Amino acid sequence: MTDAPGSPSASRLGTPSWLDSRLVLGVLLVLVSVLVGAKVLAGADSSQRVWSATHDLAPGTVIASGDVQLSKVRLFGASGRYLAGPLPVGYVVLRSVGSDELLPHDALAAPGKQVQRRDVTVAVGFGHLPTDLRRGDVVDLYVTPDDKAVRRGTRAVDLTVPRLVLSDVIVARVTRSSGLTSSGQTVPVVLEVDPSQVLDVVQALADGPLDLVRVPDAQLAPLATAAPES
Repeated sequence: MTDAPGSPSASRLGTPSWLDSRLVLGVLLVLVSVLVGAKVLAGADSSQRVWSATHDLAPGTVIASGDVQLSKVRLFGASGRYLAGPLPVGYVVLRSVGSDELLPHDALAAPGKQVQRRDVTVAVGFGHLPTDLRRGDVVDLYVTPDDKAVRRGTRAVDLTVPRLVLSDVIVARVTRSSGLTSSGQTVPVVLEVDPSQVLDVVQALADGPLDLVRVPDAQLAPLATAAPES
C-alpha cells in the first residue's frame, strides 16, 4: 500500500489594505455630507425678529409696551429698514402705522429726540381729495397753476402743467361740513410738514387749486406685515 502524499495546509487570505482606506474614506465622506447638510439647513432659516404694531398707530403716539410685538420674518436684505432690539417704549410715531405692520426706522423718533414739524392748513376743493381722507393718512400734494400764476410767473417753475409739490405728507386733521356737496366748496386739511417745506406749500396755495392724492399703504411699507412670533 502506497502512502498518499499529505494535503498542503490551507493558508488564510489576508484582508487587502486598500479595503481599509476605502472604508475610512467612505466614513469621512458621510460625516462631511452630514455636516454640510446641517450647515445648509441652519443657514436656510434667515428669519429674524423685529417689532410690529399690535394695532393702528396714529402720528404722535408715544409707544407703550402693549402697542408692539415681536414678529419673526424674512426680510430678504431689508433688515436695516425695520426696528429690532430692545422694546421701543417711548418712541414717537411720525406717520400712520397699520396693525401688524413692521415698524420702520423712518416712521419713528427716538425718545428725547426733538421732532421739528409744522402744521399748514390748505383748502382743497371737493372732488380733489379722497372722500374718506382722515388723520394719519399719507398723501402727495399737487397744484394746478391758474391764469394768475401763469401771468405772475415763478422762476425755474413750469406753470403750464400741474406739478408735484410734496410727496409722503402726513394728514394731521380734516375738517368736514355736513353740507359739503357742491364742487364749489372746499375742505380745510391740516398737513404736517418739515419747517423747510412750509414755503413750498404756501407757494402752491398762491399758484392755484390743490389736489391731495393718497399714498397706498402697500407703497409706504413693502414687506412690512407679518404674523406675531409664536
